[in-house]
Amino acid sequence: MKKKYFVIASIILTLFLIVLIVILTNHKSEIIPKIVVKNGLSINYLDGDELYASNRENKYTFSVTNDSDLDKYYQIDIEDINKPDGVNILIKCNETNTNKKITDLSMGSLVDYAVITPGETHTYILTVSPILTSVKIGSININEYTFSNEYFAQTIISNSTIYQNPQTTVGVETSINDEGLIQDIDDYGSTYYFRGASTNNYFKFADNMWRIVRINGNNTVKVVLDSATENLSTYYDEVSNNYFKYTNSNIKKNLESWYEENLRQYDKYIASSKACDYTLYTGTDEYIFESSQRLEVNHAPTFNCLGNKVNAKIMPLTADEVEYAGGLIGVSNTNYYLYNENITNPSWTITPARGNQNEYYPYVIGTTGQIESTSIGNQTRALRPVININKKVSVTGKGTYDNPYQISE
Repeated sequence: MKKKYFVIASIILTLFLIVLIVILTNHKSEIIPKIVVKNGLSINYLDGDELYASNRENKYTFSVTNDSDLDKYYQIDIEDINKPDGVNILIKCNETNTNKKITDLSMGSLVDYAVITPGETHTYILTVSPILTSVKIGSININEYTFSNEYFAQTIISNSTIYQNPQTTVGVETSINDEGLIQDIDDYGSTYYFRGASTNNYFKFADNMWRIVRINGNNTVKVVLDSATENLSTYYDEVSNNYFKYTNSNIKKNLESWYEENLRQYDKYIASSKACDYTLYTGTDEYIFESSQRLEVNHAPTFNCLGNKVNAKIMPLTADEVEYAGGLIGVSNTNYYLYNENITNPSWTITPARGNQNEYYPYVIGTTGQIESTSIGNQTRALRPVININKKVSVTGKGTYDNPYQISE
Protein backbone atom coordinates (compact mmCIF):
# COMPACT_ATOMS: atom_id res chain seq x y z
CA MET A 1 0.00 0.00 0.00
CA LYS A 2 2.79 2.35 0.97
CA LYS A 3 4.54 1.52 -2.28
CA LYS A 4 1.37 2.46 -4.21
CA TYR A 5 1.12 5.85 -2.46
CA PHE A 6 4.84 6.41 -3.08
CA VAL A 7 4.41 5.80 -6.81
CA ILE A 8 1.41 8.17 -6.96
CA ALA A 9 3.29 10.83 -5.03
CA SER A 10 6.27 10.46 -7.36
CA ILE A 11 4.05 10.87 -10.41
CA ILE A 12 2.39 13.98 -8.94
CA LEU A 13 5.78 15.47 -8.06
CA THR A 14 7.09 14.76 -11.56
CA LEU A 15 4.06 16.39 -13.16
CA PHE A 16 4.44 19.39 -10.85
CA LEU A 17 8.09 19.79 -11.85
CA ILE A 18 7.23 19.52 -15.54
CA VAL A 19 4.57 22.24 -15.21
CA LEU A 20 6.97 24.40 -13.22
CA ILE A 21 9.70 24.03 -15.87
CA VAL A 22 7.23 24.90 -18.64
CA ILE A 23 6.12 28.00 -16.74
CA LEU A 24 9.66 29.12 -16.07
CA THR A 25 10.99 28.48 -19.55
CA ASN A 26 8.06 30.28 -21.13
CA HIS A 27 8.75 33.29 -18.94
CA LYS A 28 8.82 36.62 -20.66
CA SER A 29 9.12 39.60 -18.38
CA GLU A 30 5.94 41.33 -17.39
CA ILE A 31 5.11 43.63 -20.29
CA ILE A 32 5.36 47.21 -19.15
CA PRO A 33 4.82 49.66 -22.03
CA LYS A 34 7.10 52.65 -21.78
CA ILE A 35 7.15 56.03 -23.50
CA VAL A 36 10.29 58.16 -23.46
CA VAL A 37 10.67 61.69 -24.87
CA LYS A 38 14.20 62.84 -25.71
CA ASN A 39 14.98 66.12 -27.48
CA GLY A 40 12.01 66.00 -29.82
CA LEU A 41 12.02 62.22 -30.28
CA SER A 42 9.11 60.21 -28.85
CA ILE A 43 10.06 56.57 -28.25
CA ASN A 44 7.23 54.13 -27.60
CA TYR A 45 8.29 50.72 -26.24
CA LEU A 46 5.02 48.81 -26.73
CA ASP A 47 6.43 45.63 -25.16
CA GLY A 48 8.78 47.34 -22.73
CA ASP A 49 12.46 48.00 -23.22
CA GLU A 50 13.81 44.82 -21.57
CA LEU A 51 14.62 41.84 -23.80
CA TYR A 52 14.13 38.24 -22.67
CA ALA A 53 14.90 34.92 -24.32
CA SER A 54 12.85 31.82 -23.51
CA ASN A 55 11.86 28.54 -25.14
CA ARG A 56 9.63 30.37 -27.58
CA GLU A 57 10.19 33.24 -29.98
CA ASN A 58 9.74 36.61 -28.25
CA LYS A 59 8.86 39.75 -30.20
CA TYR A 60 9.27 43.35 -29.11
CA THR A 61 7.69 46.25 -30.99
CA PHE A 62 8.75 49.86 -30.57
CA SER A 63 8.58 53.06 -32.57
CA VAL A 64 10.45 56.35 -32.91
CA THR A 65 8.58 59.55 -33.85
CA ASN A 66 10.13 62.91 -34.69
CA ASP A 67 7.99 65.57 -32.98
CA SER A 68 10.39 68.41 -33.81
CA ASP A 69 10.62 70.73 -36.82
CA LEU A 70 14.11 69.48 -37.81
CA ASP A 71 15.60 66.29 -39.20
CA LYS A 72 16.88 64.12 -36.37
CA TYR A 73 19.41 61.30 -36.19
CA TYR A 74 19.24 58.45 -33.73
CA GLN A 75 20.87 55.12 -32.99
CA ILE A 76 19.54 51.93 -31.40
CA ASP A 77 21.74 50.03 -28.96
CA ILE A 78 21.26 46.84 -26.99
CA GLU A 79 22.77 47.43 -23.56
CA ASP A 80 23.53 45.28 -20.51
CA ILE A 81 24.01 42.28 -22.77
CA ASN A 82 23.86 38.90 -21.06
CA LYS A 83 24.60 36.02 -23.40
CA PRO A 84 24.32 32.56 -21.79
CA ASP A 85 27.14 30.18 -22.61
CA GLY A 86 26.50 27.71 -25.39
CA VAL A 87 23.56 29.47 -27.02
CA ASN A 88 23.12 31.75 -29.98
CA ILE A 89 20.58 34.52 -29.66
CA LEU A 90 19.47 36.17 -32.86
CA ILE A 91 17.87 39.59 -32.90
CA LYS A 92 16.01 40.53 -36.06
CA CYS A 93 15.15 44.08 -36.94
CA ASN A 94 12.34 44.30 -39.50
CA GLU A 95 12.80 48.03 -40.15
CA THR A 96 16.40 47.58 -41.28
CA ASN A 97 16.01 44.03 -42.60
CA THR A 98 19.04 42.92 -40.62
CA ASN A 99 19.79 39.90 -38.44
CA LYS A 100 22.38 40.05 -35.68
CA LYS A 101 23.66 37.63 -33.09
CA ILE A 102 23.65 39.08 -29.63
CA THR A 103 27.46 39.04 -29.51
CA ASP A 104 27.64 41.39 -32.50
CA LEU A 105 25.70 44.02 -30.62
CA SER A 106 28.39 44.52 -28.00
CA MET A 107 30.61 45.86 -30.80
CA GLY A 108 28.26 48.54 -32.04
CA SER A 109 24.73 49.75 -32.49
CA LEU A 110 21.90 47.71 -33.90
CA VAL A 111 21.06 50.77 -36.01
CA ASP A 112 23.55 53.57 -36.64
CA TYR A 113 22.71 57.07 -37.85
CA ALA A 114 19.05 56.56 -38.76
CA VAL A 115 17.65 59.83 -40.07
CA ILE A 116 14.02 60.72 -39.35
CA THR A 117 12.19 63.72 -40.80
CA PRO A 118 9.70 65.95 -38.91
CA GLY A 119 6.44 64.10 -38.20
CA GLU A 120 7.83 60.76 -39.41
CA THR A 121 7.53 57.51 -37.42
CA HIS A 122 9.84 54.47 -37.70
CA THR A 123 8.50 51.17 -36.36
CA TYR A 124 10.72 48.23 -35.39
CA ILE A 125 10.09 44.63 -34.38
CA LEU A 126 12.92 42.78 -32.66
CA THR A 127 12.59 39.01 -32.62
CA VAL A 128 14.55 36.99 -30.07
CA SER A 129 15.00 33.39 -31.12
CA PRO A 130 14.12 30.61 -28.65
CA ILE A 131 16.61 28.93 -26.33
CA LEU A 132 16.26 26.24 -23.66
CA THR A 133 16.25 28.52 -20.64
CA SER A 134 14.61 31.80 -19.69
CA VAL A 135 16.95 34.75 -19.21
CA LYS A 136 17.09 38.51 -19.63
CA ILE A 137 19.51 39.26 -22.45
CA GLY A 138 19.59 43.05 -22.50
CA SER A 139 17.74 46.34 -22.78
CA ILE A 140 16.83 48.49 -25.79
CA ASN A 141 18.20 52.02 -25.64
CA ILE A 142 17.50 54.69 -28.27
CA ASN A 143 19.36 58.00 -28.27
CA GLU A 144 19.60 60.99 -30.53
CA TYR A 145 22.92 60.98 -32.31
CA THR A 146 24.94 64.19 -32.32
CA PHE A 147 27.55 64.18 -35.06
CA SER A 148 31.13 65.19 -34.49
CA ASN A 149 33.99 65.45 -36.93
CA GLU A 150 36.18 63.14 -34.91
CA TYR A 151 36.13 60.10 -37.22
CA PHE A 152 35.99 59.49 -40.98
CA ALA A 153 32.34 58.39 -41.23
CA GLN A 154 31.10 61.31 -39.15
CA THR A 155 33.18 63.75 -41.19
CA ILE A 156 31.67 62.49 -44.45
CA ILE A 157 28.15 62.78 -43.07
CA SER A 158 28.79 66.26 -41.69
CA ASN A 159 30.03 67.40 -45.11
CA SER A 160 27.14 65.85 -47.05
CA THR A 161 23.41 66.17 -47.51
CA ILE A 162 21.75 62.86 -46.66
CA TYR A 163 18.82 61.62 -48.73
CA GLN A 164 16.40 58.80 -47.94
CA ASN A 165 15.92 57.87 -51.61
CA PRO A 166 17.93 58.32 -54.81
CA GLN A 167 16.73 60.62 -57.59
CA THR A 168 16.98 57.75 -60.09
CA THR A 169 15.98 54.12 -59.58
CA VAL A 170 18.90 51.87 -58.61
CA GLY A 171 19.08 48.79 -60.85
CA VAL A 172 16.73 50.30 -63.42
CA GLU A 173 18.35 53.61 -64.40
CA THR A 174 21.87 54.95 -64.67
CA SER A 175 22.83 58.03 -62.67
CA ILE A 176 24.57 60.90 -64.45
CA ASN A 177 24.14 63.64 -61.85
CA ASP A 178 25.50 64.06 -58.34
CA GLU A 179 22.77 62.49 -56.18
CA GLY A 180 24.56 63.05 -52.89
CA LEU A 181 24.81 60.63 -49.97
CA ILE A 182 21.90 58.20 -49.72
CA GLN A 183 20.83 56.03 -46.81
CA ASP A 184 20.20 52.31 -47.22
CA ILE A 185 20.73 49.01 -45.37
CA ASP A 186 23.58 46.48 -45.30
CA ASP A 187 24.48 43.46 -43.18
CA TYR A 188 25.48 45.68 -40.25
CA GLY A 189 22.77 48.36 -40.18
CA SER A 190 22.43 51.74 -41.88
CA THR A 191 24.79 52.37 -44.78
CA TYR A 192 25.31 55.63 -46.71
CA TYR A 193 26.37 55.45 -50.36
CA PHE A 194 27.45 57.92 -53.04
CA ARG A 195 25.62 57.80 -56.38
CA GLY A 196 26.19 59.44 -59.74
CA ALA A 197 28.68 62.16 -60.64
CA SER A 198 29.88 62.61 -57.05
CA THR A 199 32.35 65.42 -56.48
CA ASN A 200 32.98 65.06 -52.74
CA ASN A 201 34.03 61.42 -52.36
CA TYR A 202 37.78 61.70 -53.08
CA PHE A 203 40.20 60.09 -50.62
CA LYS A 204 44.00 60.34 -50.90
CA PHE A 205 45.65 57.34 -49.27
CA ALA A 206 48.91 55.39 -49.69
CA ASP A 207 50.03 57.70 -52.53
CA ASN A 208 46.90 56.88 -54.54
CA MET A 209 43.57 58.54 -55.16
CA TRP A 210 40.53 56.53 -54.09
CA ARG A 211 36.79 57.11 -54.34
CA ILE A 212 34.51 56.59 -51.35
CA VAL A 213 31.83 54.02 -52.20
CA ARG A 214 29.92 54.10 -48.93
CA ILE A 215 29.93 54.25 -45.17
CA ASN A 216 29.31 50.69 -44.00
CA GLY A 217 26.79 49.87 -41.30
CA ASN A 218 29.64 49.29 -38.83
CA ASN A 219 31.07 52.80 -39.50
CA THR A 220 34.06 51.65 -41.54
CA VAL A 221 34.41 53.43 -44.89
CA LYS A 222 34.61 51.45 -48.14
CA VAL A 223 36.81 52.96 -50.86
CA VAL A 224 37.79 51.83 -54.36
CA LEU A 225 40.97 52.74 -56.23
CA ASP A 226 40.18 55.53 -58.71
CA SER A 227 42.47 53.90 -61.25
CA ALA A 228 43.44 50.25 -61.83
CA THR A 229 46.49 48.24 -60.81
CA GLU A 230 49.36 48.06 -63.28
CA ASN A 231 48.95 44.34 -63.97
CA LEU A 232 45.96 42.62 -65.52
CA SER A 233 44.61 39.35 -64.14
CA THR A 234 42.54 36.38 -65.16
CA TYR A 235 39.74 35.33 -62.84
CA TYR A 236 40.85 31.69 -63.10
CA ASP A 237 43.35 29.70 -65.18
CA GLU A 238 41.94 26.20 -65.25
CA VAL A 239 38.48 24.72 -64.89
CA SER A 240 38.33 22.66 -61.71
CA ASN A 241 35.93 21.94 -58.87
CA ASN A 242 34.27 25.19 -57.71
CA TYR A 243 36.57 27.14 -60.02
CA PHE A 244 34.14 30.06 -60.04
CA LYS A 245 34.42 30.73 -56.30
CA TYR A 246 36.24 33.88 -55.28
CA THR A 247 38.23 31.97 -52.65
CA ASN A 248 39.79 29.90 -55.45
CA SER A 249 40.36 32.79 -57.87
CA ASN A 250 43.43 34.43 -59.32
CA ILE A 251 42.01 37.88 -58.65
CA LYS A 252 41.99 37.14 -54.91
CA LYS A 253 45.63 36.06 -55.04
CA ASN A 254 46.66 39.06 -57.17
CA LEU A 255 44.78 41.58 -55.04
CA GLU A 256 46.39 40.18 -51.89
CA SER A 257 49.79 40.42 -53.58
CA TRP A 258 49.08 44.06 -54.50
CA TYR A 259 48.09 44.69 -50.88
CA GLU A 260 51.43 43.33 -49.64
CA GLU A 261 53.36 45.52 -52.06
CA ASN A 262 51.38 48.73 -51.71
CA LEU A 263 49.34 48.74 -48.49
CA ARG A 264 51.06 46.56 -45.91
CA GLN A 265 52.77 49.55 -44.30
CA TYR A 266 49.34 51.19 -43.88
CA ASP A 267 47.75 48.07 -42.46
CA LYS A 268 46.72 49.69 -39.15
CA TYR A 269 44.33 52.00 -41.01
CA ILE A 270 42.60 49.22 -42.95
CA ALA A 271 39.79 47.22 -41.36
CA SER A 272 39.39 43.47 -41.62
CA SER A 273 36.20 42.94 -43.55
CA LYS A 274 34.16 40.36 -45.42
CA ALA A 275 34.16 39.70 -49.14
CA CYS A 276 30.98 38.12 -50.49
CA ASP A 277 31.66 34.83 -52.26
CA TYR A 278 28.53 34.23 -54.33
CA THR A 279 27.91 30.49 -54.70
CA LEU A 280 24.13 30.21 -54.99
CA TYR A 281 23.11 28.77 -58.35
CA THR A 282 20.81 26.24 -59.95
CA GLY A 283 21.27 24.01 -62.98
CA THR A 284 23.85 21.40 -63.93
CA ASP A 285 24.74 22.12 -67.56
CA GLU A 286 24.15 25.87 -67.35
CA TYR A 287 24.67 27.64 -64.01
CA ILE A 288 21.95 30.13 -63.17
CA PHE A 289 23.35 32.28 -60.40
CA GLU A 290 21.15 33.99 -57.84
CA SER A 291 23.03 37.23 -58.53
CA SER A 292 22.02 37.31 -62.21
CA GLN A 293 18.39 36.67 -61.29
CA ARG A 294 18.58 39.46 -58.72
CA LEU A 295 20.21 42.00 -61.04
CA GLU A 296 18.87 41.15 -64.49
CA VAL A 297 15.40 39.75 -63.76
CA ASN A 298 14.30 41.33 -60.49
CA HIS A 299 16.41 44.53 -60.84
CA ALA A 300 16.95 44.43 -57.08
CA PRO A 301 20.59 45.01 -56.09
CA THR A 302 21.44 44.76 -52.42
CA PHE A 303 24.25 45.69 -50.04
CA ASN A 304 23.58 42.50 -48.07
CA CYS A 305 25.77 39.49 -48.77
CA LEU A 306 23.63 36.61 -50.06
CA GLY A 307 26.58 34.26 -50.40
CA ASN A 308 29.40 33.12 -48.15
CA LYS A 309 31.32 35.79 -46.26
CA VAL A 310 35.09 35.48 -46.63
CA ASN A 311 37.56 37.29 -44.37
CA ALA A 312 39.43 39.84 -46.45
CA LYS A 313 41.39 43.08 -46.22
CA ILE A 314 41.12 43.69 -49.96
CA MET A 315 38.54 42.67 -52.53
CA PRO A 316 36.81 43.79 -55.77
CA LEU A 317 33.51 45.68 -55.96
CA THR A 318 30.27 43.75 -56.25
CA ALA A 319 28.10 44.35 -59.32
CA ASP A 320 25.40 45.47 -56.86
CA GLU A 321 27.69 48.25 -55.60
CA VAL A 322 28.35 49.34 -59.18
CA GLU A 323 24.59 49.68 -59.74
CA TYR A 324 24.19 51.65 -56.51
CA ALA A 325 27.02 53.93 -57.71
CA GLY A 326 25.11 54.66 -60.92
CA GLY A 327 26.05 51.90 -63.35
CA LEU A 328 23.68 49.53 -65.14
CA ILE A 329 23.94 46.26 -67.02
CA GLY A 330 24.38 46.86 -70.75
CA VAL A 331 24.07 50.66 -70.58
CA SER A 332 27.08 52.95 -71.00
CA ASN A 333 27.61 55.70 -68.44
CA THR A 334 30.60 58.02 -68.55
CA ASN A 335 29.10 60.42 -66.02
CA TYR A 336 29.36 58.61 -62.71
CA TYR A 337 32.28 58.41 -60.32
CA LEU A 338 33.34 54.82 -61.14
CA TYR A 339 34.03 55.73 -64.76
CA ASN A 340 37.64 56.64 -65.49
CA GLU A 341 38.72 57.25 -69.08
CA ASN A 342 42.26 56.18 -68.20
CA ILE A 343 41.14 52.63 -67.40
CA THR A 344 41.39 51.03 -70.84
CA ASN A 345 40.40 47.47 -69.89
CA PRO A 346 37.20 46.16 -68.32
CA SER A 347 37.66 45.53 -64.58
CA TRP A 348 36.49 42.49 -62.65
CA THR A 349 33.75 42.52 -60.04
CA ILE A 350 33.35 39.66 -57.56
CA THR A 351 29.80 38.90 -58.76
CA PRO A 352 29.00 35.94 -61.05
CA ALA A 353 26.80 36.46 -64.11
CA ARG A 354 26.60 33.04 -65.74
CA GLY A 355 28.61 29.92 -66.45
CA ASN A 356 28.70 26.18 -66.95
CA GLN A 357 31.06 23.30 -66.28
CA ASN A 358 33.60 24.66 -68.77
CA GLU A 359 33.56 28.44 -68.46
CA TYR A 360 32.51 31.20 -66.13
CA TYR A 361 31.49 34.82 -66.81
CA PRO A 362 31.77 37.25 -63.88
CA TYR A 363 30.32 40.74 -64.26
CA VAL A 364 32.86 43.41 -65.23
CA ILE A 365 32.79 47.21 -65.40
CA GLY A 366 33.22 48.02 -69.09
CA THR A 367 35.42 50.73 -70.52
CA THR A 368 32.40 53.00 -71.05
CA GLY A 369 31.05 52.47 -67.54
CA GLN A 370 28.48 49.77 -68.32
CA ILE A 371 28.22 46.45 -66.45
CA GLU A 372 28.95 43.54 -68.81
CA SER A 373 28.79 39.76 -68.66
CA THR A 374 30.75 38.95 -71.81
CA SER A 375 34.22 38.39 -70.31
CA ILE A 376 35.20 34.74 -69.80
CA GLY A 377 37.07 34.23 -66.54
CA ASN A 378 40.27 33.04 -68.23
CA GLN A 379 40.66 36.37 -70.05
CA THR A 380 42.86 39.09 -68.58
CA ARG A 381 41.03 42.09 -67.17
CA ALA A 382 41.84 45.02 -64.89
CA LEU A 383 41.76 45.01 -61.08
CA ARG A 384 40.34 47.85 -58.99
CA PRO A 385 41.17 47.17 -55.33
CA VAL A 386 38.58 47.85 -52.63
CA ILE A 387 39.48 48.33 -48.96
CA ASN A 388 37.65 49.45 -45.82
CA ILE A 389 39.12 52.19 -43.63
CA ASN A 390 38.93 51.66 -39.86
CA LYS A 391 36.09 53.47 -38.14
CA LYS A 392 38.37 55.22 -35.63
CA VAL A 393 40.44 57.05 -38.24
CA SER A 394 40.37 60.84 -38.33
CA VAL A 395 40.71 62.77 -41.58
CA THR A 396 41.26 66.26 -42.91
CA GLY A 397 39.97 67.73 -46.18
CA LYS A 398 36.57 68.15 -47.79
CA GLY A 399 36.46 65.17 -50.14
CA THR A 400 36.90 67.20 -53.33
CA TYR A 401 39.51 66.44 -55.99
CA ASP A 402 41.55 69.50 -55.01
CA ASN A 403 41.07 68.94 -51.28
CA PRO A 404 40.54 65.18 -50.81
CA TYR A 405 40.09 63.51 -47.46
CA GLN A 406 43.42 62.40 -46.00
CA ILE A 407 44.21 60.58 -42.78
CA SER A 408 45.44 62.85 -40.03
CA GLU A 409 47.86 61.41 -37.49
